[in-house]
Amino acid sequence: MPVDWEIRARVVGEEDGVGGVRVTNVSKHGLAMRTGKPLEREAVLKLSFAPSDGGGEVQAYATVAWCLGPNQPHCGLRFMGISEEDEDRIGGLVERWLGAGGRPGGARH
Repeated sequence: MPVDWEIRARVVGEEDGVGGVRVTNVSKHGLAMRTGKPLEREAVLKLSFAPSDGGGEVQAYATVAWCLGPNQPHCGLRFMGISEEDEDRIGGLVERWLGAGGRPGGARH
């Protein structure tokens, strides 16, 4: 599901967050985001973002599955540590979007 959400992301083991980050699409199992710099494949990130449903922040861990760049880095992340409740919540958002006429196939998760 295409989105434009703010997100805070930090590579586990590093103090500074990843700058210039926006979520561009999301699925039940992961998300894609624009970043200020390319990330290493398989890097583990701690994420915090608020889906558009008003249900509060999601805290999750994810691994970098793919990353394009370097001029406009875009990375795909696979959730590896997310609560079942938040995973179901995101899945519900995607299902409602599809039910309203959204098209699958835009995500690369």
